[in-house]
Amino acid sequence: MARSTRQAAPQRVVPGVRWRIGATMSLALAAAAATAPAAQASPERVRVVVTGEPGSGHAAGVAVRDASGRVLRRLKIINGVVASVPARRVNDIRRSEGVLAVHSDRAYKLHDDEAGAETEGVSLAQIRAAVGVTDAHLGAGIDVALVDSGITPVPGMDDADKVVNGPDLSQDAGDETFRHLDAFGHGTHLAGLIAANGAGYRGVAPASRIVNVKVADRDGATSLSRLLGAIDWVVRNRSRGGLNIRVLNLAFGAETDGGYRDDPMAFAVEQAWQRGIVVVAAAGNSGAGSAALDSPAVDPYVVAVGAQDMLGTVSPDDDLVADFSSRGSAARSPDVLAPGVGLVSLRVPSSHLDELFPQARIGDTGFRGSGTSQSAAVTAGAIAVLLEQRPTLTPDAAKSALRASADPVAGADPTLQGTGVIDIDGAAATAATGVAQTWPKARGGGRWRGRGAIGVELAVEHPNATRWSATRWSATRWSATRWSATRWSATRWSATRWSATRWSAADWSDGQT
Repeated sequence: MARSTRQAAPQRVVPGVRWRIGATMSLALAAAAATAPAAQASPERVRVVVTGEPGSGHAAGVAVRDASGRVLRRLKIINGVVASVPARRVNDIRRSEGVLAVHSDRAYKLHDDEAGAETEGVSLAQIRAAVGVTDAHLGAGIDVALVDSGITPVPGMDDADKVVNGPDLSQDAGDETFRHLDAFGHGTHLAGLIAANGAGYRGVAPASRIVNVKVADRDGATSLSRLLGAIDWVVRNRSRGGLNIRVLNLAFGAETDGGYRDDPMAFAVEQAWQRGIVVVAAAGNSGAGSAALDSPAVDPYVVAVGAQDMLGTVSPDDDLVADFSSRGSAARSPDVLAPGVGLVSLRVPSSHLDELFPQARIGDTGFRGSGTSQSAAVTAGAIAVLLEQRPTLTPDAAKSALRASADPVAGADPTLQGTGVIDIDGAAATAATGVAQTWPKARGGGRWRGRGAIGVELAVEHPNATRWSATRWSATRWSATRWSATRWSATRWSATRWSATRWSAADWSDGQT
């Protein structure tokens, strides 16, 4: 069925990994950390993630304290801790009994990318049709955890029962003006693709509920420890307090050389997978010239999603793999594709992306963007619809059905498309019981070959800095004054309407070991 290539006025914003508006924005998260000498006798401290050997109990925390370090957060999911330690004592910790590995708490940021010419918008109705979702099933009863830059209750996401706030692990958490809310403009857009329902917007799974776990602040910055803390919280609270978290959406990535077994992020997502949560990860926006998927999509257990270019039609006959979608390898390619070019979803007025790309605005409430972040969100919503119909599916079985029923893009390399574009109607009818993946499991230890491994680079804590090196994160680029309290007033965007106090610190933080 042909569809118009021109969008109607009331369409939503699409914050995503990559923005197609002449010069576009890639919201794929890329690793960046300040480097420090491997060994020096200075009092400088570094923030690290320490993982313990299986069955070692609190060995990671003990090793940190023995090295005059301070435990900042315990991470049960990787049997480890986040800690601030003297840089000169890192190797002492690594050699301690019961310690598996020490990783830099590397910084992540959303980075700019150049893209092609401006594209026409793709509506939510067109997206649903393209991935085989009908109004017969809408994802009712399924909660999707969105680990991102927060969610702002704009029209389409402002129903009191639409969003449940988990913890805010971002730098914004201490400021009630920004707590839980999306001053960057990315998380709200992805939430709209998944579950918008109202004001003319209808996401892929409009009856599903979003669990908002904010890790990226108003500047789009986050870190490994915050991401691990978010996954840890999701796993431990998946069925607490009336939640039914069956899907976890991770629309960020760090570059790797294709390895995953020593990656602490891969270890964490595998723990979520083994506990019944389907983890959906963006493949990355490095294009056909790349040699590996981003982490955590590089982990073969999760659902890695590349971007489909619909070329303005619902018909699959003219589909392409988006030019920015990352290529995998013979060992690990994207599992599937989903729409990811010019998608229209919810706009957050006056957010960072909204001001950076005014050309992408669609009326007063919509925004257009592109990237594998968007593709992952579409897939997360589609899996919620699948699980509503087949609630007993294990993550392995759900992934198998998704891959087996996908529609291949004619002439496209499998290392770019996997098995093709998702078809949820087909997946619902595909036999996928008794399926078990048998890939080698991630260990979460050793020397990770991605960026940020100890021995490659360390994030240095400077005495007067509350975040990463001031020379790396310049005030001119990441200006806190840009998002003034008068602009983002708590009265306009009230996080309390989603029961922000529902999850107290005791619900997600284990404190110190």
